[in-house]
Amino acid sequence: METWENWKIVSLLVCVFAMVREIRPIEPFFTSYLKSMNFTLNQINEEIYAVGTYSCLVLAVIIFLVTDYFRYKPLIIADGIAGIFTYALLLGTPSLFRVQMEQMFFGFFYSSEVAFTTYLYAKVDDKQYYQKITSLVKASMLFGRFLSGLIAQTVVSTHLLNEVYLLYISIFSTSFVTLWSLVLPKVEHSLYFHRNKELTVNIKRHQSNGVAIDDNVSNEVPKTSKVTKFKEVKQMIFDDFQSAYKNTYVVKKCVWWIVAVVGYIIVATYIQVVWEDVNKNKRELMNGAVESIHTLCGAAGAYAVGHLDYDWKKFGDIIFTVGTFVLALLLFVIYYCDSLWILYLLYIMFGTCYQILLTITTSEVAKHIKPDSYGLIFGFNLFMSLLIISIFTLLFIQGLVVVIGTKNQILTVSLMFASMSALLFVAAVRKWKK
Repeated sequence: METWENWKIVSLLVCVFAMVREIRPIEPFFTSYLKSMNFTLNQINEEIYAVGTYSCLVLAVIIFLVTDYFRYKPLIIADGIAGIFTYALLLGTPSLFRVQMEQMFFGFFYSSEVAFTTYLYAKVDDKQYYQKITSLVKASMLFGRFLSGLIAQTVVSTHLLNEVYLLYISIFSTSFVTLWSLVLPKVEHSLYFHRNKELTVNIKRHQSNGVAIDDNVSNEVPKTSKVTKFKEVKQMIFDDFQSAYKNTYVVKKCVWWIVAVVGYIIVATYIQVVWEDVNKNKRELMNGAVESIHTLCGAAGAYAVGHLDYDWKKFGDIIFTVGTFVLALLLFVIYYCDSLWILYLLYIMFGTCYQILLTITTSEVAKHIKPDSYGLIFGFNLFMSLLIISIFTLLFIQGLVVVIGTKNQILTVSLMFASMSALLFVAAVRKWKK
């Protein structure tokens, strides 16, 4: 087994990838850029962002196993290439079709994040380093987002460069990470399709052919036995699901995680539309600065919570009741607010609170599931979040039932968080009575 010093080198390579990948300064001003291309806010809301939502959903279904089958690195390279196409399609004067294609590539770019976040798990056999490398990658991503917002706001505020240069910088950063990904060492094994010999697989299963496989055998099945391999993979995935979701505490945290991510993605996706709509006086937007502050506050809050010695399983319900209610209250105020600066402040507070609660939830779920199933469980949670968002988009944004408008989307998410807070309060009271 290789030493931790070798993993430091691999971690550094992945952290550089994760940081530069997030330097996409067009993102804080993406809605503004599309408006400058003569797209209306209704088009952006209903015909462009909706495509990104659907593509994320479809790709999330297949990317996890494809990533595992190809052993991560090819998908990491493809992630960078998708990023290049995402922003290259916006050059010039893009048509609606080109922008929708851009959203499809962005869906792959967003969904394939699982490739590099689980890459290090596959490279590190000693699970005592999982928490450390996870925090390093997360910190690198957040720092990259901070730099991205800072660059974006500097370019927009100084007027030294045109907004299109935000696009050029985004293309440059995604091109850099594509080349950088080529130097990443290959992964010789993965969690399911190419299992490490050192990892034991309890495969005494009731298979359809009635043949039992001995314990502690390698998952390296000869090429002539691909059907058997897929049966084993299916069984291992089923066992990981069963192991995780038979724990009621994990189920409760996963439900909160799914609902919270639904709310955050809807707010983060459409908040720029709200800012554009409120900015009637055409004041200079400070979206980049807001995203930078939001990222820093969220990172600081997540870091502080990570060092708290607290029994979340025993006393966490009341904290999450209050925290989820705060999220609902902030969005409720956003719904009624018409001041751009107050909206900025409320969004920063919302993002910080969300990052803190999500960090706690992620940590708690990770503590109570098998280490090898992190990618599977969190990937499934993300899929469920995207499924709910897609249904919401189809019904209420694209108008299969009714078009509710951007502000009402915020109100709907606020009511969703309020309902979740009420359920958590009931759970906390029941626990207290026991």
